[in-house]
Amino acid sequence: MGNSLELDEVDRDILRSLRENARISLQEMSRRSGISDATIQFRLKRMRANGVIERFTITANPTATGYAVTAIMLVQTDNEKHDQAVAALTKIPEITEVYGILGEYDLFLKVWSRSLEELNTLINDHIRSIEGIEDLHEIVVVERVKEETSPV
Repeated sequence: MGNSLELDEVDRDILRSLRENARISLQEMSRRSGISDATIQFRLKRMRANGVIERFTITANPTATGYAVTAIMLVQTDNEKHDQAVAALTKIPEITEVYGILGEYDLFLKVWSRSLEELNTLINDHIRSIEGIEDLHEIVVVERVKEETSPV
């Protein structure tokens, strides 16, 4: 977050409404919360300016868009080539999340593909071939139980 901003319950209500439906109108949010739309608009601008709200987006259904296979990958990198490996991984469109982690592995990835065959090709031809990647542990997701953004 850019500048530190103390969030109150009004801010959290606004964030929860947007998390549920990013297309909700100011008027509808005002009607549901009892907060004036001018206040909501001011709070939104302030939260965007302070980095609380990073972007407004949609969540597409992965199966409907053809990406039915999800994998979680744990990656060990060569310390001297870690940054180079991270930069290369972030350029692969099927990798939607990259986290630096502590423990036996250095990175946690979330990877999407259309099929297991495509996932195998992605792993062997694109991910394993990146300079600086030493080991990879793949976990194929069989059920998406809960997937959300951080709580507000």
